[in-house]
Amino acid sequence: MSLASFLRRFGLLAVLLILLAAAVASGAWRWFSFDALEAHHAQLRHLVAALPLASGAGFVALFVAVIAACIPGPGLMMIVSGYLFGPLIGGALSLSACVAGSLLVAAACRSAFADWVARDSGPRLRAVEQALSANAYSYLVSLKLIPVVPMFVTNIAAGLAGVRLGAVAAATAIGSAPACFIFAGLGAGFGRAIDFGAHLDRHLLERPDVLAPLIGLSVLSLAALAWRIARRPRRSAPRL
Repeated sequence: MSLASFLRRFGLLAVLLILLAAAVASGAWRWFSFDALEAHHAQLRHLVAALPLASGAGFVALFVAVIAACIPGPGLMMIVSGYLFGPLIGGALSLSACVAGSLLVAAACRSAFADWVARDSGPRLRAVEQALSANAYSYLVSLKLIPVVPMFVTNIAAGLAGVRLGAVAAATAIGSAPACFIFAGLGAGFGRAIDFGAHLDRHLLERPDVLAPLIGLSVLSLAALAWRIARRPRRSAPRL
């Protein structure tokens, strides 16, 4: 394999692995916590007010890097989006980052490993790969609707299965949208509470602007099941 072929196949994956190694080695992922958010509340508010466009672009770039590096933090980043930019703009920024980051991870895994999975995987793994490829959009939307499924899992699976990047983008845009806006609403509630001197503790759950997004998140947990039922082909009644 020539150097050019190697870079075409593994170059993007190498960049993402370097990004992951840098995040782990530097300990940057430890900054993704509610304590850090509360400690820098005033500075973050001032930065967004002074440079709204640059702050929005910087947030999207950071969120894309978090997703691409496959480190913990996408859920908190969705909350931070609403905390800093409000539920609507924050949700839209989060969603754009989710689509871009998911495309990067899926493209890297597809370029590096999809051919190998299709050629050398065992029968069970090949069956899973074929099922995912045949129903890629439906499966990806279902998985991305479930908040507890890590984002990197679905992105890597889509890449290994060789799912078209257009399907990955569309499924992410639809499947991740509810979580992005619900978490952004939760973050906006947190931000308003801290503005009035509250602390990030269990008492915040009593506030209506925090409780409502949490109820929405509970409903979202059932949305994937409803989606699968709605998409399931109906069997015709047997003839007597």
